[in-house]
Amino acid sequence: MKLSKVIFHFMELFFLEESRGRVWSSSANCKKERWSICEECEHYDEPEEGCKYCGCYLPNKIDDPFGECPIDKWVANPEQWYDTDYEIVKQRVLELYPELEDDING
Repeated sequence: MKLSKVIFHFMELFFLEESRGRVWSSSANCKKERWSICEECEHYDEPEEGCKYCGCYLPNKIDDPFGECPIDKWVANPEQWYDTDYEIVKQRVLELYPELEDDING
């Protein structure tokens, strides 16, 4: 099977799970580390809990496992995605598309 088809099904299920209320979130350790970095940053806007550089609302940005600081003070850290969330999406894909098993696990 073409890799593009496997990727399409993963993305489809990722967004379907998200639309059903599944929240993809950074680990607690990752969030704590990011907050610490942001609170010390010269662009931190404490009253707004935001970033003056990029305009992001930090509670949302920090919680995004795929989010990154635009000035490279911290990078994406999808550890929870790899540890648990990937398996959730993978199992759901395999439930709906069992013919992909060899392509996904192979």
